[in-house]
Amino acid sequence: MRRASSVRYGPGDNSALRFALWEAWKRKCYLCRKPVEFDSCQIDHIIAKDVSDDRLRHLKRHFGLPDIFDLHDPHNLAPICVPCNGPAGKADTTSDAPVVLVQLDRAAKYRPAVVARVEGFGRSGKVAEHLLQVITTDLSRREAREEFLELAPAVVQILAMAGGSADHLSFERLEIEVDTYGSEQGVNVSLDERGRTAKAVLAEVCEEDLGSALRGPVVQLLREVDTRVVRDLQSLHEDNPYCAGPPVSDWFVVDVESLDFRREGRFVEFTVRGAFEGSLSASLTRSDSWGDGLEDLQGDVVVAGSFSASVFWDLAAAPFGLEAGDCLIDEWKLDTLSLV
Repeated sequence: MRRASSVRYGPGDNSALRFALWEAWKRKCYLCRKPVEFDSCQIDHIIAKDVSDDRLRHLKRHFGLPDIFDLHDPHNLAPICVPCNGPAGKADTTSDAPVVLVQLDRAAKYRPAVVARVEGFGRSGKVAEHLLQVITTDLSRREAREEFLELAPAVVQILAMAGGSADHLSFERLEIEVDTYGSEQGVNVSLDERGRTAKAVLAEVCEEDLGSALRGPVVQLLREVDTRVVRDLQSLHEDNPYCAGPPVSDWFVVDVESLDFRREGRFVEFTVRGAFEGSLSASLTRSDSWGDGLEDLQGDVVVAGSFSASVFWDLAAAPFGLEAGDCLIDEWKLDTLSLV
């Protein structure tokens, strides 16, 4: 059983907690999934902190949350950007929709790292305290920004001399065409130094851009998600199963979280890993309870998971382009929103 933690949101200084959440959630807003700068990142309660006691008891039962579930614990906290935290950006935060469970599951996954980071700040003494002050400095102020830019190279040099790494993540948003009708799927890409090197190899050796390399894996991912949604909907009632039509996406998010490459003989293999989340609907048909007609319904689901994929470049066959390997779903979760 998970024990309660002293790491929680409170009325005082939440800088360490805000940094830990921002870091654990990969420096992105948990709602729009777009990169957010730390100085504009805020802490959000996935289930609203002002939810009534009766409603909270219902949500605990509905989502299978533990009795010790604390609204101010990292299990219910996430980083959010300013636009999403405004009235126009947020939906009902006391909803029992499956998408809320997906967000809580992600928070539970990141919780150990968040707790460890905050507790680490408390044990590390003056160095961590001073670095946190630097991290939380408002760099929109000209004087602070100039001072930071003047001193930062010295910190990076000290880090390098100590055998550390000054790697960072860069972000970009791609719109990838996924069918012959010109439909596009947005993809959020995060690249570390190794990922940026792989992107450079794609451009300089393979003469391909990142969007072209990701098209095959993304198309395969969408097809596999559709296949699994149909499979899971059709297995809901084994005694009188549904026949499901092609799923239609309400919204779907793809995050590429790592890109790597290696050469083996005449082939260069690029490996992609990431996560996905979305809401889909499908028409359902089955025999009615009398057995002499059909019952038509619509199934609404929320899905989430992780994936890995490969793309190959044949040096001997250049310049004929990339060939997509298999795209595998490594983690899969589906929650039924409604059957109406």
